[in-house]
Amino acid sequence: MKALLKQREFITIGGVVLLIVIVGIFHNSFIDPANLARVLNSTVILALLGVGSAIVIITKNIDVSVGSTLALSGIVGAMLLRDGAPIWLAVLATIVVGAVLGAINGIGVTYGHVPSIVMTLGTLAAYRGISFLITGGYSIESLPAAYRQIGRIELLGLPILVWATVVLIVIIALIMARTKFGRSFYATGDNADGAYLVGISTNRFVILAYTLSGVLAALAALVFLAQVGSIGNQAGQGIEMRAIAAAVIGGVSLTGGVGTVVGAAFGALFISAATSSLSFLRIPGSWSDTVIGAILLIALFADSRVRALVSKRRLFARYAALDDEPRASHESVESEARS
Repeated sequence: MKALLKQREFITIGGVVLLIVIVGIFHNSFIDPANLARVLNSTVILALLGVGSAIVIITKNIDVSVGSTLALSGIVGAMLLRDGAPIWLAVLATIVVGAVLGAINGIGVTYGHVPSIVMTLGTLAAYRGISFLITGGYSIESLPAAYRQIGRIELLGLPILVWATVVLIVIIALIMARTKFGRSFYATGDNADGAYLVGISTNRFVILAYTLSGVLAALAALVFLAQVGSIGNQAGQGIEMRAIAAAVIGGVSLTGGVGTVVGAAFGALFISAATSSLSFLRIPGSWSDTVIGAILLIALFADSRVRALVSKRRLFARYAALDDEPRASHESVESEARS
């Protein structure tokens, strides 16, 4: 399975490179370093949401409320910044709000026994409605210049937000892959009953997955504020499906227990590159959702075929072992008779 995961990530990375090369052949300006930096900068928000969605999907659940979580947590942070609160306090409040909103989803799924799609569809509407009540339908602007300046700081030709996101994703990836804590998310999604029997609190890890998704959505909101300089109740609308698509394209299986956050991040990069390439190929921007939907369907079909192939090989190996067992037993009896 490790080799399979690596191969799926490699396919996603290869897809990103191939897309950039193909578009670059027709339009050299697409592979211009300045344009590639813009693509990476535009990927940050989707990458954060995609990683959060990946963690939830790994536990065999789903979260379609990340766009609304981004909006509501970002509005709280923007209001604090506008009213003169210290930047550190606004950032902390935004993250706490995101964590609480995510935890509500997790508690509803685990202890409320509400199917994850139903729970997060409900909170998608509820969080969006609360955002509208808070803002009255108006955007929150006039954010401090010191905060907006964060989105313009560059390091080695790339925005500092891109570097910060890369570091964060690497840390999360190491935790998920190298620690018992991280592997417990996989165990929960792969076999919840088995994980519970070996002492893993599956409900706790589902709640933690949703909480992390909420925190990452809040961080995406902070990036949104720094890049755009304002926020309204419609912020992040529709981005939840792209976040899920990023995770699936990056090799995260909707059946749970399979995938990596690095793959989800590259899935987000693939979507951003594909969307950006439309303008260079003179394809109307209205086709972007159609293109992303087609890519998602292809990824889902490929995921289904891979899972079917793995299941078939496991079944074949099991029957082969059962076939070898009587033969080994017969040889053992013959050996005892000769002795």
